[in-house]
Amino acid sequence: MDASLLQNDRNTIGFDDTELAFIRQHKQDDVNQLILKSGQFKGIDVKKLAGQILSRQKALKKLPEWSANDALIFPPALSVEQCSSEATARYKSGIISGKSLIDITGGMGVDSYYLSKNFGKTQYYEQQEEVAETAAYNFKILQAENIEVHQVDSLAALEKVNIQANWIYADPARRGLNKEKVVRLSDCTPDIVANLDLLLKTAPDILLKTSPLLDIDLAVKELKYVKEVHITGYDNECKELLFHISRDHHSNDFLLKVRILNSAGVVLQSLDFNRNTERNSEISYSYPLSYLYEPHAAVLKAGAFKIPGSLYQVKKLAASSHLYTSDKHIINFPGRTFEIIGVCKPDIQEILTYIKENKANLTLRNFPAKIHDLRKKWRLKDGGDFYLFATTLSDNKKVIIITKKIEK
Repeated sequence: MDASLLQNDRNTIGFDDTELAFIRQHKQDDVNQLILKSGQFKGIDVKKLAGQILSRQKALKKLPEWSANDALIFPPALSVEQCSSEATARYKSGIISGKSLIDITGGMGVDSYYLSKNFGKTQYYEQQEEVAETAAYNFKILQAENIEVHQVDSLAALEKVNIQANWIYADPARRGLNKEKVVRLSDCTPDIVANLDLLLKTAPDILLKTSPLLDIDLAVKELKYVKEVHITGYDNECKELLFHISRDHHSNDFLLKVRILNSAGVVLQSLDFNRNTERNSEISYSYPLSYLYEPHAAVLKAGAFKIPGSLYQVKKLAASSHLYTSDKHIINFPGRTFEIIGVCKPDIQEILTYIKENKANLTLRNFPAKIHDLRKKWRLKDGGDFYLFATTLSDNKKVIIITKKIEK
């Protein structure tokens, strides 16, 4: 079935005008309170609409464009939490394009929608009937007329019909039979490694989205034809790993592309390298100088532990601390930048000579303690303008580095 053939009468799939007005009126309300007061709203399925309101609240930051559209149907809040963010979906739409795309793991349809903007035709596959019907309805509301919805098993369909495309997109489900989280590729559904030959027969290029917890090098060995790995970061977190698999790529070498995004999916900071460059990079060590640099989580996930030193002309505090320093301010370092106010022993009395009050942000890097324990011991409140880094220097000296954040 495709989106144009689906029934989309509001009484069947979407919302009538009364329901839309209810969603708009209560979109910021506590859904539990709404349900408790459901008897006040005659002729309205408050429980159903409360679910929609909760999902929209969950999506407000993650999917601002979708959450602003009252007519769209949202899945349960857990599904919203698991789907791609608008930022990462927009980024993906900027790195692949062509005449035709097949999304073999359709789901909510966020990635299909944004990816379809750079393809002449997008084929969305989803096994669950309700999910597929909802996606088709939303695509029509969003005027994504080049997306064709198929409510069938994508791999079974590809085996039966000789479909060809420029790209395949896959975001395998990372939940086991008991709804537990899984990370290994072979435990995800569908199993991309086991079906790789079929997929590469259908399209010369595959974009595979995985959990940021996946072991990159192990996955590259299993997938064989990996040309690039995109490590995306957003809001100080590593969000996704994207493997570009190409049937024409027969080298063991692959490019690692770290991309730190803003809420619109625009790249703010980037870092490109391969494993040989990282291995051959020389690193020098130093005591804290004028500025401190904390690499973004995506940089560390990519395994860039030495290369920032040579690329950005900064020195490392210690091999395992993964903090850098310099005398001159490096503007484009991929991560957070701080001005160093002072360095002292891990003693609250010395710390208070710099921060003047028991309030500061605290980070531990290669330091033998836990944040909770230190805060309790020092009676240190969270927040404020000061950022403390408890770390170990290259001579094994334990120190607290007092800093203030430099906004970029």
